[in-house]
Amino acid sequence: MESTGGCRCGKLRYRVTGPFGPVANCHCVFCRRVHGAAFTTVTFVAPESVAWLSPLEAVSRYRTPLGAVRHFCGRCATPIFNVSEALELVAVVTQSLDDAQPTPWAHVNTESKVPWLVLADGLPQFLTWPSPDQLRELLRAHPGAWVPRRLAP
Repeated sequence: MESTGGCRCGKLRYRVTGPFGPVANCHCVFCRRVHGAAFTTVTFVAPESVAWLSPLEAVSRYRTPLGAVRHFCGRCATPIFNVSEALELVAVVTQSLDDAQPTPWAHVNTESKVPWLVLADGLPQFLTWPSPDQLRELLRAHPGAWVPRRLAP
């Protein structure tokens, strides 16, 4: 499977090869502020499955307090993905994908969800990030998905 994506202005382009992993609607304050939205949908992929199609010098980066590196367009500010070396994964912002829009599996970090948003879609909800056992359960319900190395049997 191959998917492409990019920023709003077209300066940044990337490709993801291989399956998507867990797909989550994140309600944390950090994501809400960065994206200017009630939540952000991300899918996790293997770091080696992501390749820039644009020159690396076109990419702007920001290291978060937790050590992940956010990649975004310096011209239009579109968030593209976050790289976590510690967790050995890349969190792709699904709205930066051209075509593939993976269906969310769960709502995470709902402890900081905006109070006016009612989550009535039937997806599992987690106050914080799901535990490894909870993630394994979600993965069992989605055969063929990419499994983060830390969760592999």
